[in-house]
Amino acid sequence: MLAKLKIATIIIILILLIAGCSTAQQTYQNPVITGMNPDPSICRVGDDFYLVTSTFEFFPGLPVYHSKDLVHWKQIGHALDSKINCPLEGAGSSGGNYAPAIRYNKGTFYVTCTNYGGKGSQGAFYVTATNPAGPWSDPVWVGNWNVDPSIMFANDSMYWVSPDNKGSFMVGTYDPVKKEFITPLQLIASGLGGSSPEGPHMYKINGYYYLMSAEGGTGYEHREVIQRSKSPYGPYEPSPYNPVISNMNKPESPFHAIGHADLVQVQDGSWWLVSLGIRPKGGKFHHLGRETFLAPVRWTDDGWPIAGNNGVMMGEFPAPNLPEHKWDKDPVRDDFSSTKLGLKWNFLRNPYDADWSLTEKPGYLRLNGSNVSLKDKDSPAFIGRRQAHFNMVASTKMSFTPVAKNEEAGLVVRGNDANHFSLVVTMREGKRVALFRKYLQDKKESLEYKEIPKGDVDLRISASELEYKFWVLPKGKKPMLLGTAATKDISTEKIHGFIGTYIGMYASGNGKANTNPADFDWFDYETMD
Repeated sequence: MLAKLKIATIIIILILLIAGCSTAQQTYQNPVITGMNPDPSICRVGDDFYLVTSTFEFFPGLPVYHSKDLVHWKQIGHALDSKINCPLEGAGSSGGNYAPAIRYNKGTFYVTCTNYGGKGSQGAFYVTATNPAGPWSDPVWVGNWNVDPSIMFANDSMYWVSPDNKGSFMVGTYDPVKKEFITPLQLIASGLGGSSPEGPHMYKINGYYYLMSAEGGTGYEHREVIQRSKSPYGPYEPSPYNPVISNMNKPESPFHAIGHADLVQVQDGSWWLVSLGIRPKGGKFHHLGRETFLAPVRWTDDGWPIAGNNGVMMGEFPAPNLPEHKWDKDPVRDDFSSTKLGLKWNFLRNPYDADWSLTEKPGYLRLNGSNVSLKDKDSPAFIGRRQAHFNMVASTKMSFTPVAKNEEAGLVVRGNDANHFSLVVTMREGKRVALFRKYLQDKKESLEYKEIPKGDVDLRISASELEYKFWVLPKGKKPMLLGTAATKDISTEKIHGFIGTYIGMYASGNGKANTNPADFDWFDYETMD
């Protein structure tokens, strides 16, 4: 009998433990997509979620991410992957493609956007696909330059929603078959008092049309607000609970500039919001760019949404009621064994085909340095990826023989055209050297270099929250530290604009073409965050 009681007691304890485990809520950490991924827009199709973000002067443009649980995201393609739908020639830094929105209707995905500054651009446009991984269509230009357009499908109509670039919002109906407006764009509502009303999205929910938008600029006063009407054409009343989300009055928070958001409803009926945000370090200095955050949304009894923790973005929230779905991690090393570049890699503006190759020397990425340099408003021989972690190491093995002082190749940390750090192999006084350069505010700040022997050389950039270190590892020699640089020197607060830090491989003759190509055997990206 005693043994039976002990067994029964153990069973009860196990049942209680299992029950406790099943009711315990798992949590997730923000941001959910790190590195430069601003202006997120999201849609759900069945059990799948798709998200796009801005890319400005980088090519291909507008990464498309896929998730099953809203927390773990995998890039599956780009919405703009050709020179036809992503014209960037001549676009300035922080020009190009602004603030996309993704929507789905009757088997077709739509991504709207505005291209500023690219030669051949006609302003606002949309592209379509039946598979979000691509291929995507050529652009359909809609005939205006209004920034941040979005789409709402309702009432058997396609509503085109955009700012008027003067502080108010417009709506019209559009025929995607005839590719023309049925109802012309008309003013429907103004902003709600903050500067730079932008990023509008419209939703039809429970008989109301909700117009959600960002204001306050995309800096520390950024916030998301909402208003509603019984008609898509107004009149609109603002939420008494605005802002929907903002950290503008939370100086103690590690997250700022929260805004430019989009709503999505998941399978259990709950609502969620994605937004951009920043993580400043060492004061008000953020260099990774604006990243993608996720927050739960609750609805008040009178039908207004409030996101996060009473309107504040936090670092941790209970996870959505969805099966956890993690993706395989990206490998640390890209050994360039494929004939195609991985999705993480980007060019500056539209690349020149002759500048790079994965087939001229199989197993290597070859960069044929042109006369274009990093400071030019053009496309240098540069292939880079987002710096997506504060604490990381980027390294490569390179074969390159310069023959003149102007010729160089190596690794770069890029803030924008006028601000970047270079770790390159070049010539000085007839000797082959590894050189570290700070180029800030469109002028050279400093140079450090050391002679290195012939042959392959490993280059390494290590990063912490506040500092970069630049190392050269000649074959058979000890690592040499060539220089350091402060991360804040390429922060948005110092260099301005809308983009974040990229790290990549580069070659240039700085006014002339390089005599020899630079061959990169591999590129490693290791994280310590």
